[in-house]
Amino acid sequence: MDLTASPPPSASKRADHDKGKPAIFLHLLIALAYLGLAAAVLLLGPRYAMVLIDPVPLFMLLAVVIVLLGIILHAGVVLRARIGRQSRQFSALHREVKALRSGIEIALQKLETLEGTSPPDSEPGRDLNEVVAEVRVLQSLIEELWTKREASAGHADDTAETAEAEILPPKQKTRQAVLAGRESSTDDPMLSAREILEIVREGLRNNRIELMMQPIVTLPQRRVAHYECLSRIRTKSGLLITPSHYIGLAEEEGLIGAIDNMTLFRLVQHVRRHRPPAPDGRFFCNISIHSLADAGFFKQFLEFLTANASLSKSIVFEFSQANFPAVGDVARDNMLSMAAAGYRFSLDHVENLDIDPEEYAALGFKFLKIESGLLLSYAEHEPPLLDIGLLKGALDRVAIDLIVDKVESEALLLRVLDHPIDFGQGYLFGGPQVDGKSAR
Repeated sequence: MDLTASPPPSASKRADHDKGKPAIFLHLLIALAYLGLAAAVLLLGPRYAMVLIDPVPLFMLLAVVIVLLGIILHAGVVLRARIGRQSRQFSALHREVKALRSGIEIALQKLETLEGTSPPDSEPGRDLNEVVAEVRVLQSLIEELWTKREASAGHADDTAETAEAEILPPKQKTRQAVLAGRESSTDDPMLSAREILEIVREGLRNNRIELMMQPIVTLPQRRVAHYECLSRIRTKSGLLITPSHYIGLAEEEGLIGAIDNMTLFRLVQHVRRHRPPAPDGRFFCNISIHSLADAGFFKQFLEFLTANASLSKSIVFEFSQANFPAVGDVARDNMLSMAAAGYRFSLDHVENLDIDPEEYAALGFKFLKIESGLLLSYAEHEPPLLDIGLLKGALDRVAIDLIVDKVESEALLLRVLDHPIDFGQGYLFGGPQVDGKSAR
C-alpha cells in the first residue's frame, strides 16, 4: 500500500518559498519604518524641544524605546507567521492520515466480509487471513507514526534551535553513508540528531525503507546457505543510511517498532517472491528488544506471525546480546511466545562469550553469531582465553550453529578456518545487495 499521499516535497517547498517573499518585504518595510522614526526623533527632537534641560539624552532614550518597540512587534509578526505555517502543515498531515485511516477501515470491512463468505478450510480463506493480518499491522504502524507526530508537534518550536545545533557522538555520525551496499567517500554528511530523525520519519511516511541481503556461507565450501536482511533508509538524494546511525535515536523516539514493522513487510514480500538459497536456508531479520517490550507493537506483531505460520520455515529473527532480557522480563516472555509459534532466533553482536548454550536453546535460538576479531582474540591469546572447540561442542549438543561474521580478507579467513566454524559472513563472501539482486 502506497503511503505517499502528500504532494511532492519540491512542490510544497516552492509554494512555501513563494508565500514567504511578500512576508520578507513586509518585515523589511516595518523595520525601516521604525528605524526611520527613531532617527527622526533623535535628529529633529533636540532642535525643536524647549531648552529647559539638555534634550539630547532624553531623545536618545526615546529613540531606543522606539527601536525596542519595533523589535518586539517585528518578533510578534515573525512568530505569528511561523505558527500559521506550521498550523497549515499540521492540518495537511491530519487530512492525509485521516484519509489513510478511512481507506484502511473500508479495506478491513470488505476483507472481513469476504472472509465471512469463504469456507473456513479453503486455501483462499487462509490467504485472506494473511492479508487481513498485514492490513491490521500496517494500520498499527500508521497509528504509531501519527501518535509520535502529535506528541512531538507540541514542543517542536521550543526545541528547534537546540536540536539544530546538537551534533551526534562520533559513533552515530553518518560518516559512512552506504549507497547501494558500498561505502562512498564522497557522500559523507555530518547530520544532527534532528536531521536524522526527520530522515527516519520521512522514510517511514514515504515507504523508503530499503531491504538489502548479505550472504551467509558454509565453511570451508563457501556455498550460500542463508541471507541476513539489512534495513537501510533512503534519503531524498539517494543515500542509504545504515542502522548504526539511526537505531539509537529511533529507540529513544519510539519509532523502532515502526521500522521493525516495515522491515518485516519488506522481508515477507521478498520471501514470497524468492526461494531460500538452500533447501534449509533462512532469511535473518533483525528485531529490536525494545519492540518486543512494546505491548502495543507485539500484540499486532504476534498476530501477524501466527497468521503467517509458514514463514517460520524461512525467517529467523536476530537479537543483539546487549540488553538481552532477563528472566521474568516482558520481552523474554514475548520471545517465548514467538518460539511457541514456531519461529527460531539468532544471537548477534555477541561481546561476552561466557554464555550458557542450553539457556539460549530453551528460548528457541538456533544460531550464534560472533565477530571474527573477538573470536580470534580469545582463541589466539597466550594462553587461550577460550577453547573454541569446547564452545562448538557445547553448541552442537543443543543444535546451535556458529556463525563468524566480519570476515573481510583471505588472510583473516585462513585464521578463522583453524577453528571449527559452521558459517561465515562478511564482505569477502559478498556485501549487502539491494532486494532482488543476488549477492556474489
